[in-house]
Amino acid sequence: MSVYNYPKFKILIDPKSKKTQGLCVGDVVRRQYFDNPNLIYSLMIVTDTGTELVGEGESAYFIGALIEGDEPKTGEILDFVRITNLFDTNRSGALYLTASDCESPFMDVIDGLAIENSLCFPYLYKGKQDIPDKNKYACVGEKYLDVSYIQSGSEANRIFRITRNTVNNTIDKIGFKQSIGKRLEHPQRLIISYKVRASKSLTNVPVSFGYTSGLEMDGTDIIEIKADWEYKLHLVTIDYPASYQRSFFIDLTNFLKTEGDWCEIAELNIVLQSDISTFAGATKTRIGKVKGIVDPVFGVLDGYGAYFQNLYATKNVNIAGTLTAGDENGFSSTFYVGKIHKNIIQNSIDCSFEDIFTVEIENETPVGIGSVWQMGYYAKLIVQSHEWRTAHIDKKYCFSFWTKANNDVVLSLYQDEYYLQDIIITASNEWRRHYLSFPIQKSEALNLIIRIDATKAGVLISAPQMESGITPSQYQPTDGTLSYVEDYGAWFSKGGIGGTIQNPLLKLNADGSISSRDNSFVINPDGTGHFASGRFNWTKDTITLQDVTIRWEDLNKEAQEKLKPIVVEIVSNRGFIIKNGNNNVDATAKLYRDGKELDTEGVFYTYTWSLWNRTGTVVIKTYTGKSIIVDKNDVTGSGVLTCEVLV
Repeated sequence: MSVYNYPKFKILIDPKSKKTQGLCVGDVVRRQYFDNPNLIYSLMIVTDTGTELVGEGESAYFIGALIEGDEPKTGEILDFVRITNLFDTNRSGALYLTASDCESPFMDVIDGLAIENSLCFPYLYKGKQDIPDKNKYACVGEKYLDVSYIQSGSEANRIFRITRNTVNNTIDKIGFKQSIGKRLEHPQRLIISYKVRASKSLTNVPVSFGYTSGLEMDGTDIIEIKADWEYKLHLVTIDYPASYQRSFFIDLTNFLKTEGDWCEIAELNIVLQSDISTFAGATKTRIGKVKGIVDPVFGVLDGYGAYFQNLYATKNVNIAGTLTAGDENGFSSTFYVGKIHKNIIQNSIDCSFEDIFTVEIENETPVGIGSVWQMGYYAKLIVQSHEWRTAHIDKKYCFSFWTKANNDVVLSLYQDEYYLQDIIITASNEWRRHYLSFPIQKSEALNLIIRIDATKAGVLISAPQMESGITPSQYQPTDGTLSYVEDYGAWFSKGGIGGTIQNPLLKLNADGSISSRDNSFVINPDGTGHFASGRFNWTKDTITLQDVTIRWEDLNKEAQEKLKPIVVEIVSNRGFIIKNGNNNVDATAKLYRDGKELDTEGVFYTYTWSLWNRTGTVVIKTYTGKSIIVDKNDVTGSGVLTCEVLV
C-alpha cells in the first residue's frame, strides 16, 4: 500500500503586511529562492483557505499539501505563487520569471500544466465500465443506478451523480470507477484530485487505485463523504509492474442501498506529479535563454531568443534570415523563404545506408514525407562525399533526426571514425527529434558517414538533416539533387496562385505537380506534362500530339504565307552541257513562293550542291552557295547535279 501521507502546512499572511490572499482550493503553488548556499524550493497543493485572528488583526491563510521539496519553516521566505490549478481552467496559467533556475535567465508564460497532461479529466458521462476514456465519467453497477451529469453548479463544475434505483442488488459492486489508458510503472506518483458529496454523511468509504481487475492495489485509503462539497486529494506511488490497466475506484456498495440515495463526484483530475513539477510541457511563450524547451517540431531548443506557440503581428513585420511554415510534425510543407541550400544530406527522403542491417519498413514518418528505417545494433548513414568533407574541415554542422523506440536505449553517434556524443532514447513509443552539433573532422573514408550504435536493436529512425550551425531548424527534405548555392529564395509546395485560396487558377498539388484549375495544363514532378487535357503531351525528349486538328483558316496570314510551298529552280547562263571539254558550267538556285522570288542575295538559306556520277550512286564533289561553278575537269562523260536548300 503506497498512499503517500503528505504533510500539510498552514501558511498565514502577516496581518500588518497589507497583503491579500488570492489562492483557491486546487491551486498548485510553488516557492523558490536562493539562500546561499542552498536553493529553497517547495511545491504544494492548496487544500483549504480562510482567515483567522492573529493578535489583534485578521490573517488570511491557506493550507497546503507538500508534495515535493523543502518543508516551509518560520523565518523563511514564504511567498508562494500559483503555477496552475488542478481543475479550474481559468486559473491554469501563470507568468514565471527566474534568474536561479537551470538554464536561466528566462521568462515563461505557462498554461495547462495539470490539465493538458491529465490522465483523467472527464467533462462528459456515460463512460463504459473498465474501458479507459479520460473525457467521460464512468461507474460500476450501472443497472442498479440512475446516472446524471451537470456541466456547472454554484459550488462545483463537471458534476457526475449516481442515484440508487429499485433494482435489487446482492453481490455486485457499486461506485465511481475511472480507468487509465496510459501505462504506469514504478516509481511514478499520481495526484488524484476531486470534490465529493452525498445525500447523507458516509463514513469509512473505501478508495483504491490499482489493477482494474482488483488483483493488486497500488494504494488504498478511507474517506468520509458529507452532505456538503469537500475537496479530496490522494497521492499514490505506483508499486506494481506496468503489466495491467489501472483504475481509480470509490466503493459505495455498502452505502447506496436505499432507493434515492445518491453520491456526486466533481472536478476529477488524475495527473502525474512529474507533469506539474516541471514546466517543459506547458511553456507557451519564453523570452530569454530558450534551452530546455522541447518543441514537437524543432526538438530541444538552445541559445537566447523568443519562443511563441502563437504569434500575431500588425503594422510592420521585418524578418532577416529564414521564414518557414510547416505542419505540426516539422515538415516544411507549406512554404519556405530563406537559404536554398540548407540540408546537405544528399537524399534524406530515401536515405542511403552503408550497412545491410538497417532496413526500410512500413511505418508512418513523423514529417509526412520520406521513409522510416529500423536499425539493427548500428546504422551507417551516407551523408556526403569525400570531396565535400575535405572542403568543410573544422566547420560546425548540426545533425538531427527523429527516433522512436519501444525500450530505453542509448545511441552513440560517430562522424566516420570519430566519437561524437551519446543520446538517451526513452521508451515512449512516440517520435522525438534529437540533435547534436560538431565540427567536421578529416578522414580518408570514401564518404562522410554518420554512424549510430545502439545498445538495443529495433530503433526506428527517419528524416535526417545536417545543416550549418549548432541548432536544428525545421526539416527540409532532399531528393538526391542539391543546389550548392548560398542564395536565398522561396519555395512553395502546396496552395496556388490567382483565383481564390481554396480554388486557385494555378494549383500547387500535394504530390508535387503543378496544374491549372481544370487540369487542362499539368506539369508532373518528373518534368513531364500535358496541355489541352492530354492532347499535347511532352517528356524530356519527345512531344506527342493526339487528336489535334489545325485548320488552314485558323492560321493568320503570316503563318499561311510561311506554310506555302517553296519551289527551287536551277538556272545557268551557259547551259548544262560541256562541249569537247572547252567550258565550265555555272549554276544558280532560285527560290519562289507563290510566284515571288525569295533570298535573291543568298543570305537567308543554306545551299548545298552535290555532283554525282552518271548513275547517281557516288558523290564526286560538293559545293556551297547560291551560285556555283562546276569545273569541266570534274565531269567524265555525264553527271547529275543536285541542290539542297535549308533555312
